[in-house]
Amino acid sequence: MIRAYRQEEQEPEGEAWLEEILHSQQMEEEEEEENLYCFICGQIITQSRQRIPVHGAHQHTFTNPGGYRFEIGCFRAAPGCEQAGEFTDFYSWFDGYAWRYAMCSSCRVHLGWVYKGEDSFFGLVLDRLLRSKESFPSDS
Repeated sequence: MIRAYRQEEQEPEGEAWLEEILHSQQMEEEEEEENLYCFICGQIITQSRQRIPVHGAHQHTFTNPGGYRFEIGCFRAAPGCEQAGEFTDFYSWFDGYAWRYAMCSSCRVHLGWVYKGEDSFFGLVLDRLLRSKESFPSDS
């Protein structure tokens, strides 16, 4: 037996619902493509789409043995960073991971750490990454 289902026709209230969906998709795409820059020289360090959760969250706050507090974000990749030092597990903020320094590949300022364990990721100091280069002085 073939049943025919009649779909109720409803008048959409304008095209607002479609515009809302398109705007939401556009915002997601922009978020995925947003560059994050070194706070000193403006080098592209990573992109928002590289954000990942580690131990249940993207963002973490830690204090090192010297008493300095860092708010870091975890990123799958940071092509604008170079790594320095040997991996160590001394005072690692992430159990099961060894770390070494992550520096801006352009100006060499310390931006965070690279972690290596079951997988690898970058823990970057969030206030050392900028979403825009507009605040940088001109080169002239």
